[in-house]
Amino acid sequence: MIPARANNVLMQRRLWAERQWSRFISGRRLNLNSDLLNHDIAESWQRSATRLDPKDEQLTIPCADEYVAGQRWQDSILRLVAGQELDQLKQLAREGSLVAAVSDPQGCLLWTFASQHMRRRAESVNFIPGGHWDEHSAGTNAVGLSATLRCPATVFSSEHFLPLVHDWVCYAAPIMHPQSGEMLGVLDISTTWNYHTPLGQAAVKELARSIAGRLPEVLPRAELELHGLGAPRVVFRGRELHLSHRQLEILCLLALNPQGLTLDAFHAALYGDQPVSASTLKAELSHIRRMLDGQVGSRPYRLMVPVWADFIDIWQSLRQHRTQDAIGIYRGSFLPFSTSPELEEWRNCIDAVMGRALHDCDDFAILTGKMCNGAPGSELVRERLENLTLQR
Repeated sequence: MIPARANNVLMQRRLWAERQWSRFISGRRLNLNSDLLNHDIAESWQRSATRLDPKDEQLTIPCADEYVAGQRWQDSILRLVAGQELDQLKQLAREGSLVAAVSDPQGCLLWTFASQHMRRRAESVNFIPGGHWDEHSAGTNAVGLSATLRCPATVFSSEHFLPLVHDWVCYAAPIMHPQSGEMLGVLDISTTWNYHTPLGQAAVKELARSIAGRLPEVLPRAELELHGLGAPRVVFRGRELHLSHRQLEILCLLALNPQGLTLDAFHAALYGDQPVSASTLKAELSHIRRMLDGQVGSRPYRLMVPVWADFIDIWQSLRQHRTQDAIGIYRGSFLPFSTSPELEEWRNCIDAVMGRALHDCDDFAILTGKMCNGAPGSELVRERLENLTLQR
């Protein structure tokens, strides 16, 4: 991107936006009969004014812990697929006096890269990992507006609601999953207003589209996915792992004990009274650690990677009385051949609560929908439908 120098057109646009902003915060009517202030900006000002006072000189952009934001970025599917585009963004930032950023769908920044021209400016307003740039927190800005409208947005100079960034121009575009339509985040590039160029919006839109095109057709629920209901399956970073039954049991126990397990507690949960040595368990854990690229901690033993498990998901749905969700997740009993004392207890609990939920379900649409999908694990649903039919 080649920055444009400040010229009369840009100066006139800045002065116009500043006059409109001053009119708005003083309670006067806006002049919308011009292409220089569009309705999206004006409506965003209205939303922002319900939560923020632009005259408050003590107001700052809220910022979460930068380390936590960094960890969320490490776990993000966007980081895994956007390497090439991030390299392009860094080059653009260096050459064009920009700061580039990727946020989550709520407008919290997860990754930024700033040129020397923008680094101090970005830090001074918390345009850094952890910064909250949703409309509620930061007023009208390109990240928040793009997240709200789910479309590309440019916010120039005093079109920003807060004076903190009246010297900025920002271009943003949502990163949308091509198949599901889910918004996974927002891509933004920003600089000072005098470097504004019409190419800015086109560049960020194309980069967001390119990142979206690299996303897998089916989004992973987490970096590690455990399917223990019905036919067991393990997926790590989009790739299915082929594990022994014992290794699957170990992963399930790790998922069910996120706080971690000592070696003795792990041995008891997995083997019970079986005469199996602790060294055997340690060897199994070491093998799993290698398969998960080292993402199994020790002392205590725990997973160090985000995990989704269908048996945990269904248990949460059942506890919250979300019967339809639970029926949709159900594929059969939880590890039916496991003799692990802890996993057997979980299996019995899930079966019992699932049975009660189905017994209390009188909704033919939910039950027949499950049957029509032809998914495995429909035996309990079939029995409930037969009982309902007989009762009629």
